[in-house]
Amino acid sequence: MDRRPGKKKLSKNLLEMKFMKRTKEKTEKMEEEEVRARMFEGEVSGAMRDGASRIVLEPSYVNIENLRFGRMAFGGMNSEIESLMKEQAAAEDNKDNEMDVNDVEMANRLSKQIAKKFATKRDNSGKPAINKNQHTNETSNLLANTSNFLAQVRAETDQNKKPKPNFLKPPSD
Repeated sequence: MDRRPGKKKLSKNLLEMKFMKRTKEKTEKMEEEEVRARMFEGEVSGAMRDGASRIVLEPSYVNIENLRFGRMAFGGMNSEIESLMKEQAAAEDNKDNEMDVNDVEMANRLSKQIAKKFATKRDNSGKPAINKNQHTNETSNLLANTSNFLAQVRAETDQNKKPKPNFLKPPSD
C-alpha cells in the first residue's frame, strides 16, 4: 500500500475533526504499515510471507495436547466439576458406541419416512381419512375389471383409427 510520492497529506487539524475519524485511522494504519515494511524489509523473505497462511492459531493448548478436561476434581472436593467430567466422559463414550448404518437400512428407513410424509390426508382426530392399504376382494376385482375394460377400449380405438390421408403437392403452374 505505497502512497504516491506526489500525493499531499491531509492536515492534522482536518483529521482531528469528528467526521474524519475513519480517515484518520486509515492514514495512521497505512503509515504504521509503511514503517513496519521499511523496518523488516531485509529480514522477512517472500517465502515467510507465503508460509504465514499455513499457520493455525489455537486459543488453548488443550486441543493440541489432547488433554482430557480443563479442570479436574476428585474425591468429592468439587462436585460441580466432577459432574462436568462425568458428562464429558459419557459424551465421549457415546461417540465411540455409535453404530454405523449400512446403505440398505438407511434407504429403507428414508423411504418409509418419505411415504409417511406424503401419506393421505388426515381428519381432525389425526386418523387417516382413507386407508389405501386395506383392499378387499371387491376392490381388487373392480380394479382388474377396470384395467381390462381400458385395455379393450384402447385396442378398439387403435383399430378404428383412420389413416391420415397423404396430401399431394398442388401442381405448379
